[in-house]
Amino acid sequence: MIIRRTAELAGGSPVVADSVPMSVHHDAASGLWTLTAPPRTLGAPVVVADRVCLPVDGRVTALDRSTGRVLWQTPHRVEFHSDFVSAVFAAGEHLVVPSSCTYMTKGDMISLAVLSTGTGDPSWSREAESISGFAAHDRTLVFWRLDAEERGRITAVDLSTGGLRWRHDLDALNAVLLAGDRVVASSAAGGRREVLGYDLRSGEQLWRTEAHGLPESLRLSGQDPSAEPVALAWNWLGSNLRWFSPATGGKLGSLRPRPGISFYGSDDPLTRADGESLWLTTNDRRRIDLLRPFAARPRTRTFTPLPRRLAYSSPELVEAAGRLYALARPAFEHEEAPWEERRGTLVVTARVDRPGRYRRLTPVRWPGAVPRSERHIMWADLTAGRNHVYVQGWHRDGTGRTLAVRGNRVLWQREGRSSVAVPLDDRVLLVEQGAERDHLYLVDGETGAFADPAVERT
Repeated sequence: MIIRRTAELAGGSPVVADSVPMSVHHDAASGLWTLTAPPRTLGAPVVVADRVCLPVDGRVTALDRSTGRVLWQTPHRVEFHSDFVSAVFAAGEHLVVPSSCTYMTKGDMISLAVLSTGTGDPSWSREAESISGFAAHDRTLVFWRLDAEERGRITAVDLSTGGLRWRHDLDALNAVLLAGDRVVASSAAGGRREVLGYDLRSGEQLWRTEAHGLPESLRLSGQDPSAEPVALAWNWLGSNLRWFSPATGGKLGSLRPRPGISFYGSDDPLTRADGESLWLTTNDRRRIDLLRPFAARPRTRTFTPLPRRLAYSSPELVEAAGRLYALARPAFEHEEAPWEERRGTLVVTARVDRPGRYRRLTPVRWPGAVPRSERHIMWADLTAGRNHVYVQGWHRDGTGRTLAVRGNRVLWQREGRSSVAVPLDDRVLLVEQGAERDHLYLVDGETGAFADPAVERT
């Protein structure tokens, strides 16, 4: 392990002359702004308090959230792991920047650098190693390497200095969860399928149990933050769900689907609806079950899409302002129809707070001014904001589209290849890539309005 300190990073790297050419257009009346940069240079933004941070031509850049004004930019270029996921991870006063160095058969080799959120000054960096994921809590950064066949690894370091706190090598490491001051791991050490709990700061093993099997997915339930946290353990091969205390490992409950029904076999098929409910899609993709495993009186409600199955999307389900949203294949379309002959997908929705055990998901309504030929779009991604849902995909002609939905209505759509949507209250940040330039737009979620950089500034 090699840790480079701040002086080593900054000492030989003065502010460079070839700074990235950028411009920001701010509309003071609406409060909207647009950042313009060279083509194929903008990465995914992340909102950190009063700032928006994103990579621009490989350099982490901080913008003022209200005006888009550039506050700072690092002089060091980094090859980011992906343009389509957040390339910067916010952890309190620090930004964790993972970069992809080399590509290996066992996975990507990722190096980590930690910057100051306020100034962008580098604190420390870590040489590349195989990393599957990371999380931070209370000035401790935890990262891990999953390996279902050989030995995995969990490492904890001091977030401020990069100094090693502890490290554990485990056989067949399937999943890791950071739950407050506990690190929970699903492992098959010594052939035993078990879940283990460690103290975040010391790495001391606090408990181990075989009661939860070998979960493929671990996550927090999303209950009231003031309540005791509850961890969920999901094993899709066995189609069972268990929930337990991350503090003690004690089992709190379990759920097995009704006989004859298997749930869709992804690594993480659970979508949280609220603190007490879980969404699960069935394997035949014709039904969505709303389960209440934590309630005093557990109940199941079923939502069916349409005569046709649910379409594939990422994620499969989202919830916003009391409504469930999903994508569905249109009726009378053959399951094996080639891409160029498909009619697209439908955005379907239903209220989740109305009574009744069985509910139907119905298509959202488009404005009458939008031609029917413009409504058949191959949707791929769903993003839930506070009151809006943003759907991103492609038209049959190959152009990218972003669609905004509120309630059961389509509010607006815009053309442009957008790699990511990041909700910001009732607005949304859209990164759109073009042949001549890239843009980061702050767009009004209700109207689709934006600050047009082509308009002459006053």
